[in-house]
Amino acid sequence: MTACDGVINYVESGSDSVELTANGINVSVPIRFHVLALASGSVNELVEDPGARADMAWPAKLRLWRDVVLGIQQMHLRGVAHRDLKAENCLLLVRGQTTAVKIADFGRAKDLNTLPSRTLGSYVAGRGDLRFAPPEFLFLQGGSLARDFIAADHYGLGSILAELISGHPMSAVVLGDPGGVIRQAQHDRAAGYQRNLAGLAVPYRTAISDMLTLTPASIREDLSVLLSRLCHPVPEQRLEGSPYSRDRAARDPLSWVIRRTDIMIRRLERDARSERRRNQKARIAA
Repeated sequence: MTACDGVINYVESGSDSVELTANGINVSVPIRFHVLALASGSVNELVEDPGARADMAWPAKLRLWRDVVLGIQQMHLRGVAHRDLKAENCLLLVRGQTTAVKIADFGRAKDLNTLPSRTLGSYVAGRGDLRFAPPEFLFLQGGSLARDFIAADHYGLGSILAELISGHPMSAVVLGDPGGVIRQAQHDRAAGYQRNLAGLAVPYRTAISDMLTLTPASIREDLSVLLSRLCHPVPEQRLEGSPYSRDRAARDPLSWVIRRTDIMIRRLERDARSERRRNQKARIAA
């Protein structure tokens, strides 16, 4: 496995020009382009279709999500944060009977080894589609340090898992209209008030509990832990070590997430085998 096989493959780049006409005047506009691997679609095409989402077996869903986690882990280990994670930016590459997910759209990616290129005010509200933004951005409390960007990526991973479960990103489920949240935050800031993000813990727990009713019973506890940690409203809480004792020695903060996902996949596969044996015995008995 190469260091960054979880991101979309770069093929080549080049430059060209496009002729545009304005008011009868021809203008040659130079463009630069990148050629990337051809994808078969994106994960949001699966999660936005209730039928496709319901038909997809849970081991398959978790394998897709595991690919996303692995890709972000690889990026973080190489000092890059994505900062715009959502199912739409996770591309599906189908090769025969195998489907893999590659992370794409690095327009907002950040080299964590470089200093912030903008003032802090440019980071507090984040950028991009705010339905997928973590709460610290929506409440105008975002930071510009590497830990801030990594914590936002962790939230994005949890939000993609929420998309696979419910079809909706976590912030949209818990907080509703992002524009309304930002307007309230602006009003609060003008009044000298800043919301304590820890106070959002209850609505997040409620939303996660509701989502879990859509999942297999045998993995609900692990899914609850993953969603609660990755989508904790307080950014620093997302970066804490594994809540599982066997994983606390892991040096990378996402290793435990991958391991727990592997455990859930094996458990579901075991459940499926048991179900097939029961059905076979029932047919024989009949």
